[in-house]
Amino acid sequence: MIPVAYFISGHGYGHAVRSSQVIRSLKEACPDLDIHVRTAAPRWFFLDLPFSVFCEKRAIDVGILQSDSLGMRLVDTLHACQELHQRLPALVEENLAFIKQHKIRLIIGDIPPLCFEIARRASLPSVAIGNFTWDWIYRAYLSDLPAFLPLIQEMASSYREASLALCLPFSCDMEIFPVKKPIPLISRLSSLDKAEARKRFGLPAGATIVLVSFGGFGLAKLPWERLSQLGDFFFVTTGSSPRKENNLLVLPEELPHYEDLIRAADVVVSKPGYGIVADVIAHQVPFLYTSRGDFPEYPYLVGAMNSWATCELIPQKELLAGNLQPYLKRLLEREAHWPAVALNGAEVAVVKILELL
Repeated sequence: MIPVAYFISGHGYGHAVRSSQVIRSLKEACPDLDIHVRTAAPRWFFLDLPFSVFCEKRAIDVGILQSDSLGMRLVDTLHACQELHQRLPALVEENLAFIKQHKIRLIIGDIPPLCFEIARRASLPSVAIGNFTWDWIYRAYLSDLPAFLPLIQEMASSYREASLALCLPFSCDMEIFPVKKPIPLISRLSSLDKAEARKRFGLPAGATIVLVSFGGFGLAKLPWERLSQLGDFFFVTTGSSPRKENNLLVLPEELPHYEDLIRAADVVVSKPGYGIVADVIAHQVPFLYTSRGDFPEYPYLVGAMNSWATCELIPQKELLAGNLQPYLKRLLEREAHWPAVALNGAEVAVVKILELL
């Protein structure tokens, strides 16, 4: 067996979603791989794979701390990053011991900077997969929080150690990597048709299904009682308290095959994040999106949606007031815009990864 370590940022769900697709393709292409996942993302992301992976809960980056899906806590993020960086020597030694114990041959990262420094210290090849780097994200906040600068410099130094960076579509600035190759979109794709997907979740076959997707951080302040008055639509979401009432279905948050829920929907309502943007493009589901604050990836994702998807902006104020109806109707009346997009990024990534082995 060939042991490989896969380090995944725990921020949101997008990193884990696309990493699970790469892991699936890696194992299909090379059954002799033993894959060790190290991430703070929920373990259940990897439980529906058709094979077992070794998954340990390990946090080696911070991402952005948030109060909910739309609210960022930047000062708390800075303090968490400072605390993490104080522990970097111990984290490096812990992971070097792990690599030696399991005889790891290759490190993949999406996209914690420290894993590439660990790979250098272990004299191993490493592959970065992503559409941004965390040093680039934090750089946007330097004017208000200049204490980020030494952290950014340390992250940048680690990223430069990557043997190869596989850059996804609508990438932000990835110039930090010495060797870069573009790959197509990485997305999960449902094997069900719309009728089968609705039957699986007990959704009404003839209704206009609106999937409200703010998983990971959630959006408790959304006025669900107001949405219950919009009888032209049936709303479905995931949460910690599953229930069904009138035109609302709340499914468990730990939902396997979330792509089937995307397939069942007529509209997805969310903020732009890589995972959900890739999902709506892959399944050609119209996207009602809201802004996500001062997050530097946002304009890149909006540009991708305008190029590759049927979409409509709803201001946060309107969303949080529950005033979705006019925006949903306008979106559903728009002329469909779904240009052909390659979705085989996981398979292309695997070819490049295995070349290093």
